[in-house]
Amino acid sequence: MIKMNAHSADASALGFLYQAQYALLRLWSETSLEAVIYLETLDDVVLETNGQTILEQLKHSLSKKPDAISLASVNLWKTLKAWIDVLPDLDLSTTSLHLVTVADISPTSSLKVLLDDAESRAELLIALREEAKRVVQERADAVEKGVVPLPHAKRAPGCEAFLNLSDEKQAEILSRVKLMPGQQNIKHIEDELAKRLTSVLAKDQSDVASRMVEWWNRQIIHAHCGKRDKAIHRFELVKRHMEIVADIEHDNLVDYYATELPPDTYRSHPMVESQIKLVESPASWLQRAITHEWRARASRSRWSTDNPTWQEKISKYDDRLTEEWSYMHADMCEKCDGKSDDEKKTRGRELLNWSFFEAPNKIEYLTPTVTSPSYVRGTYHVLSIDGRVGWHPDYVALLGFKK
Repeated sequence: MIKMNAHSADASALGFLYQAQYALLRLWSETSLEAVIYLETLDDVVLETNGQTILEQLKHSLSKKPDAISLASVNLWKTLKAWIDVLPDLDLSTTSLHLVTVADISPTSSLKVLLDDAESRAELLIALREEAKRVVQERADAVEKGVVPLPHAKRAPGCEAFLNLSDEKQAEILSRVKLMPGQQNIKHIEDELAKRLTSVLAKDQSDVASRMVEWWNRQIIHAHCGKRDKAIHRFELVKRHMEIVADIEHDNLVDYYATELPPDTYRSHPMVESQIKLVESPASWLQRAITHEWRARASRSRWSTDNPTWQEKISKYDDRLTEEWSYMHADMCEKCDGKSDDEKKTRGRELLNWSFFEAPNKIEYLTPTVTSPSYVRGTYHVLSIDGRVGWHPDYVALLGFKK
């Protein structure tokens, strides 16, 4: 059995993943196409919709029965501290503050008024002040007695910040707070999303939800890496949902990787480089080839996994690309008969250029939905690994392939 590292970041990693998954479910549940959501800006999740800004502080747990939220909860006071810290950036008149937690709330708790926007917060405000004062006083008493460590270390910053506000500001903040207990934890959010895809056939709901989550996670990563805006609009999500449903209904291939870059750890097959070096193409060609080879390879793997019946179509298209290449290669070999090796390399570079710049425009698409030139470019390099294609007139003999 693998033992957990004492310094494991599993909890914090799951916390961030939960934010992303919750944000997807939250945005999908909105009705306005103009709704937009952000992660890790003013709060864990920030939703802008219908002229309102909603800050949501998320508290996640995989425990079967997390500790119920109460006046003494660390999560409550940490949340209040987070909201107080961003007060200068908020217009409270158009802002709602949500504490979202997988934990439940006791029906007898004074916090139950936070379940309903219309409920009076007056008695709760008094109770919060008293709790905050108690925490601060017990810490002061501990200082006088020389007690170490001081009690309530995790709640103290929130209690002190709350008491430092004016009575009016305390009441104003509390008027904007809503408690949302009993939320799904990260293990169940994708299933919950599938249930809410009411316009999709029941048999396809899980598949559509899975693909939406995959697309969403990529958007979150790109947003945090600066590859896209941090704002993710609901119309983007709806558009992607419609595309996924259409793909499933029409059994179309999706060019998932047309603009993606290979991970830093990716290493292409050495034969890709050997084929390129054989015609002495510029150094820039290698990275170009690796990028497109990875895209084609990733697409082929994904399609074959999603629908094994597509393997035959992929294979037939390989034959089609090989056929077009064979005409070009045969003509090149005739022109190079009796020529110097330098001339052969020059002609080989021209064939390599053809596979990259001309072939994607002259050969029919694999399907009407796979129109990016990247798939053709990359597939030629995939085929070059087994010697089905090559650039030098004598590549078969020089690289040890059997005819």
